[in-house]
Amino acid sequence: MLRPPHLRPGDVVHVVAPSGPVPPDDFAQGAAVLSARYQLRYDPVSLFRATGFTAGPDQVRLAELRAALRDPDARAVIMGRGGYGLLRILAGLDADLFRAAAKPIVGFSDGTLLLAQAARAGLASIHGPVVTQLGRLASEDHHALFAALEQPDARLLLSGLQALVKGHATGPLLGGNLEVFSRMLGTPYLPDLRGAILFFEDVGERPYRLDRLLTQLELAGVFQAAAGLVTGEFRDCDEPAGSKLASPTADEVLHERLGRLRIPVVLGAPIGHGRRNHALPYGTRVELDADAGTLAALEGAVS
Repeated sequence: MLRPPHLRPGDVVHVVAPSGPVPPDDFAQGAAVLSARYQLRYDPVSLFRATGFTAGPDQVRLAELRAALRDPDARAVIMGRGGYGLLRILAGLDADLFRAAAKPIVGFSDGTLLLAQAARAGLASIHGPVVTQLGRLASEDHHALFAALEQPDARLLLSGLQALVKGHATGPLLGGNLEVFSRMLGTPYLPDLRGAILFFEDVGERPYRLDRLLTQLELAGVFQAAAGLVTGEFRDCDEPAGSKLASPTADEVLHERLGRLRIPVVLGAPIGHGRRNHALPYGTRVELDADAGTLAALEGAVS
């Protein structure tokens, strides 16, 4: 796995919108956090453009993402927002583009697809806050993002995790948003999951949909290939109040579906769409100790 060079305060970070339109107010809050440490580069017109549910036509977003990755001054690329749209341009992201860029990419949610393609190309990246989320997060998540970008030797990533299935495993860290990740099944864009430590989070998926997603992954052999599993936050995933559908909670679905697995499983990682989104290296090797409730990096996302 190619680990791109680490950043230093004052470096240029290129912000792009390869998925959904970027809300200006939310962007301004997150940009204030980032610009206090790095020089932000973005197109103030294209970043806030909207074409339906995407931030511009497919070919335009693809061209802008390619340009950001090729920007010789930029030391990292960060998504302005998630949303939807990367699946539509996935075929235009070839492995040579990522390896030639050799810079960390930061994103999550719809960005799961972007990080997964970087991993397929052999480039480490960072599962972390998009700009529009960053302003709402705790300062410890800001520091975790800066550490992921700047500190190659950081080891302990997460502690206090709840063991659902005890055990110990090592492997490359892969996963992301559960719904988005599932859309790579049956395509040539799914990373090699053999021996991987997987992690998943989601938002707005009702319990029966979570059950369906997890069952699909099991039937597709995902959990049989993996070495371990970490779950983050599943925000707003319970059946809404007043629903006529009798339903278990999202937590009950996770316990029932994942508690049967024969690999270490931990719950409660501060990762997702809520008030916490702790940055993690993506594609590099980690150590999961379910007994101790920890996830540690064996190598960082940067060198």
